[in-house]
Amino acid sequence: MAARTLPTMPSWSTGQEITSSLLNQITAYSQFWSSPPMFSMYQATVQSVATGAYAQITCDTSLWDTDSGRSATTPYSYTIPFAGRWEFSWKIGWAVNATGGRLSALYQNGTIVTGSQTGLQAITDAGRTTDVASSTKTVLCNVGDVMSIWAFQDSGGNLSTDTTGGASYFEGRLVSLASP
Repeated sequence: MAARTLPTMPSWSTGQEITSSLLNQITAYSQFWSSPPMFSMYQATVQSVATGAYAQITCDTSLWDTDSGRSATTPYSYTIPFAGRWEFSWKIGWAVNATGGRLSALYQNGTIVTGSQTGLQAITDAGRTTDVASSTKTVLCNVGDVMSIWAFQDSGGNLSTDTTGGASYFEGRLVSLASP
């Protein structure tokens, strides 16, 4: 399935007659925004992340992808089908480990998005995972931009992600066609 065609809202001039063609344009535009382009994916397979370096988190299970932007191959990045402001949310779950810190970041075309990095110190509670708090960021994107989430940990050795209940996820949706 390919991305939908971006509808245009008709413009009106003084004294212009309303036609079915113009009304159909309004309907198509309304339908597009009633279900804007969006995706959601999560990690179902545990991933080992090396200490001291960022690694892309592989969200191997798709919940939805309205406009076919999700890569069909690992590590499952998302390619932007429509330019505008996109809102992204993500979280990375970790296996319990009491050493070091954990970071997550949103990447755009292989570079950390300014202001998207979040962090948390390791927690020693064996009854829960040490999750980096969920994050949300609105980003101006162009068609073809590649978005992904990355993680960093410095426990001193490899550390696995936690996949219990979709602990690691990545999702986004188009919120505006504006480009400031």
